[in-house]
Amino acid sequence: MPASPLSDLLSPYLVPGETAKIRYFHGRGKTVPELEWLTVDRFPPVLVATVFREQDAATLDALRDCLRQAMVGLQCSSLVIQHRYDGKADNERVCGDLPDDVVALEQGLRYKLDFQRGQNLGFFADMAEGRQWIRERAEGKKVLNLFSFTCSFSVAALAGGAESVVNIDLSDAALTLGKQNHALNGFQQAKVHYLPHNIFRSWKKLHSLGRYDIIVIDPPSAQKGSFMVEKDYPKVLRKLHKLLAPEAEILACVNAPWLDYDWLEKCVAVNLPGAEKVSRLPGAAGFDEAGEPALKTIHYRYTRPEELDNG
Repeated sequence: MPASPLSDLLSPYLVPGETAKIRYFHGRGKTVPELEWLTVDRFPPVLVATVFREQDAATLDALRDCLRQAMVGLQCSSLVIQHRYDGKADNERVCGDLPDDVVALEQGLRYKLDFQRGQNLGFFADMAEGRQWIRERAEGKKVLNLFSFTCSFSVAALAGGAESVVNIDLSDAALTLGKQNHALNGFQQAKVHYLPHNIFRSWKKLHSLGRYDIIVIDPPSAQKGSFMVEKDYPKVLRKLHKLLAPEAEILACVNAPWLDYDWLEKCVAVNLPGAEKVSRLPGAAGFDEAGEPALKTIHYRYTRPEELDNG
């Protein structure tokens, strides 16, 4: 039986590699224009494909066949296709049993996945470099993890020896999964706070828990009623002076295809005096992009301006 055009395009990506990675095909990076609607991730023993635009029956059949053929070589026994379009996120179990304890494994750390939570499984593989960044510099530091979601930055910080971490997110369910992530990695007794609150109503609470040596800002790009990046990101930055230690580090992140690096850099420059850009973080393995990536992540070094203390 001859290979389908879809298989010809996709199969070369679905092979084991020397470098550990989760994303095996990143159609959204537009490197394969015909398949911009597709991503494929590997969470052994589960292979997960996400379809971002409705496809006809023949295309979906070809996709299922191609993924089934790749499963054995990728050491996967279950296949899930998530259909994420028209405002829905439906998980189709194509074959194999779905284990109760599927995890994402990254640099020896484990992050629990939840196939019942909707479009997000609870883990963003594209932030691998950010988690490595904080792990490398967290030893002995007090960390604030804004918009923490399921607390992967917190787990990575503790693995790097952080003194304490404060996680804040509007979603109590996400923080509950975050607590499970800490337990999975043996951090049940670590000095960690979980705050299921709106950040904009919690500045005093965050201040009371300390001046922070590292702050991570990784918000949703457009969450109606709670956060709209262009309007609210500057507001967050303007509040950080009261939360940062006199010398500190910041990881500023934006995941919005319609905003470029220039927007983020200008936003920080205008709204957080004392922040000096160190570098842009590279993309994660497997997330190849034809142009500027949707996810922008920048390391800043902060030195508190003298006029804030002299005024």
